[in-house]
Amino acid sequence: MTASASRLNAYTKVNVETASQGKLVVMLFNGAIKRAEEAKRQLSRGKAETVHNNLIRAQDIIAELRSALDMKAHPVALDLDRLYEYFQHLLIQANVKKNAAPIDECVRLMTEMRDTWEEAFASISKTEEIPAIQPINQHGAAVLNIQS
Repeated sequence: MTASASRLNAYTKVNVETASQGKLVVMLFNGAIKRAEEAKRQLSRGKAETVHNNLIRAQDIIAELRSALDMKAHPVALDLDRLYEYFQHLLIQANVKKNAAPIDECVRLMTEMRDTWEEAFASISKTEEIPAIQPINQHGAAVLNIQS
């Protein structure tokens, strides 16, 4: 591994370890999209093994997203699970048939989903209230307002 690749891996590790849940979801979608797009490029070059490996990696990422769903806590989780299952179905079909059409559909849908998540998380972070900073009493006691 080259020094620059090592630095990139270290940066990626720190980025993942310090990311918010929202940022992680977006990062996972970016990874799945990247792998699916690479599979399509390799498909046009006739590199079946590389196509397979990239599609498997994209499926693994979608499986990770599915496993993170909390079916009991969020009613929308079941709907998301069905969508993610469909993404996996498309990736499997592309892999079995070595066909670019399911990849195109999957990338389009994953991109829409990623963008939706990105907007949702940005909206949430904007609406979260930042607690007011209380003035610090340098004496360590509450300030009393005593009037006669």
